[in-house]
Amino acid sequence: MIKKIRMIFQKYMIRPMLYQCVAKFAVAMVLCLLWDKFLNQGGYRSLAENALFVAGCIFLMLAWIQYLRLDGVRIHHLLEEKEEKKKKHITKDMVDFVDEKVIPFGELDDDERIVCRFLGDLLCALVCLIPSLIAIMV
Repeated sequence: MIKKIRMIFQKYMIRPMLYQCVAKFAVAMVLCLLWDKFLNQGGYRSLAENALFVAGCIFLMLAWIQYLRLDGVRIHHLLEEKEEKKKKHITKDMVDFVDEKVIPFGELDDDERIVCRFLGDLLCALVCLIPSLIAIMV
């Protein structure tokens, strides 16, 4: 399966993967801070030990679901994406300083989207679990 991910992953997929990762991580941090504010009023539990650990486990679960989707497993009527007619928008290309073409997440094919989500979820899980495991060990 690693070979399949390496075959699908291209350099232009880094930007959509990071955008996915940043958005998911921001939502996770807001939920962790809300947990710390409202559910942890006594201050008995550390934010890093509990909330980040749970967020990291949720990201690992999401990564596992994307890994299964890449392998061909589908849960009918729950995780299937609706078949949409792909409309081509006539827009001009945005060019940044290195003249590389910017490809948005919506223009990637299905396997590329799954790989971007998988790698983004893994990256978010690492960012959440590493501080959590360090806080648990200390």
